[in-house]
Amino acid sequence: MHRRKNAALRMHRLLLLQVAFVLSVGHTVLAKMDLPADLKTYNPPGFYVLHSDVPRLMLEQIWLRMNFAAGAYQRRLHGIFGGAVTAKQPFYLFKNYPEYYAAGGLPGSAGEFYVGYSGQRLMAMAGHEISHQVWHIIQHEGFHQFTFAFLGRMLPPWANEGTAEYFGEGLFTGNSFVTGWIPPYREKRIKWEIQHHKFLSIHKMRLMPYSQWNDVLMGTNYDEAWSMIYFLAWANHQKYAAPFTRYLRLFQHGVSSPLAWARVFGTHDADFERLWKKYWLSLPANATAELYARVQTQTLTNYFARAWSLNQKFKTAAVFFHAATDGTLKQYVLPSHYWLPPSLLARALAQAPHVGTWTCTPTHVPRLVCTMSTGTKIIGIFHASRGWVGRVHVRVVRVTHHSSAHGDGKINSAVNALNANAYFDTVAQ
Repeated sequence: MHRRKNAALRMHRLLLLQVAFVLSVGHTVLAKMDLPADLKTYNPPGFYVLHSDVPRLMLEQIWLRMNFAAGAYQRRLHGIFGGAVTAKQPFYLFKNYPEYYAAGGLPGSAGEFYVGYSGQRLMAMAGHEISHQVWHIIQHEGFHQFTFAFLGRMLPPWANEGTAEYFGEGLFTGNSFVTGWIPPYREKRIKWEIQHHKFLSIHKMRLMPYSQWNDVLMGTNYDEAWSMIYFLAWANHQKYAAPFTRYLRLFQHGVSSPLAWARVFGTHDADFERLWKKYWLSLPANATAELYARVQTQTLTNYFARAWSLNQKFKTAAVFFHAATDGTLKQYVLPSHYWLPPSLLARALAQAPHVGTWTCTPTHVPRLVCTMSTGTKIIGIFHASRGWVGRVHVRVVRVTHHSSAHGDGKINSAVNALNANAYFDTVAQ
């Protein structure tokens, strides 16, 4: 049995990920599960069959967010490989570590994906409050599960782990799952790791087998793999996205990873490595700040729109924020399908002051507007009436930046393209 052990204990891995990816050659993995007596099974609409002992309210928010995440996995994998996952995926959630460990959870981990001859499962420790780190773990491991369901095997380690990290950084707005965000602390760390030669060569990274990945669980390996995937997805106006897709399709059809890479990208890894390093070291600080502001604006507009549909009006943004903070904001309650988790609102409120200043437009149906320090305006738009909420989305109005002798115009253009093109995987409610 190969196990991806806890990477969080590495001091240089600041994200505090606790994940495990387990490939088993035994056929008794699932039979060894010692499940809590109060574990219940739920089969709601969507991508998962849930087995859990967590409170129903917490389970509802996990179900909601992970269905959006799974929809993003499905669309992205379908775009590459075709086909679809039609069978519901088993997802086990626990509120306490003893029960999680008794069910087979790897000590020190907070989330795992198991697969063996008898089946597969996604497991996670939800605890009593789901942190950003736990969401990252669940979304990361969920991608492994969907990849296996699509292909019947895993991608090469660097691509598998790097893409799982990419989805692990995904953000939820209440009606969309957003990928493409670069957390500022991780951006700084990537640059530092490149500058201080902490990464493996690209050649060694892409040839690393699972046995070596599992034996040397360096946090820098996850950073390097994620940064490679991000580069292939977004660099030079997505120049390498189509070739990367060709590489994955060759691998799907039985071509070895090294040969598939050579056919698509050639054998001169030094050229790829030079471009990859240049891309990351050239990124301006907080390169996806606008994307993050879009996420917070869309999230808050989701709550604004629901309150409006419940006949609660706001003349100013300050009035809305006061109501959202003091608990007087009108919200839908379960089982309404317009319900959104209170924890999502709390996080958006905490982030709001850091992304810009907030106003409301004086229109019949007001718009919630975030004005960033750059002058860019993110406008939250919704369609709602009494007891009904339609589409909620955002519109971006940017300040024009002129080119300078130092090429700032090109940098601004590239960053705007990065923010504009990042994926908002939206399902209309």
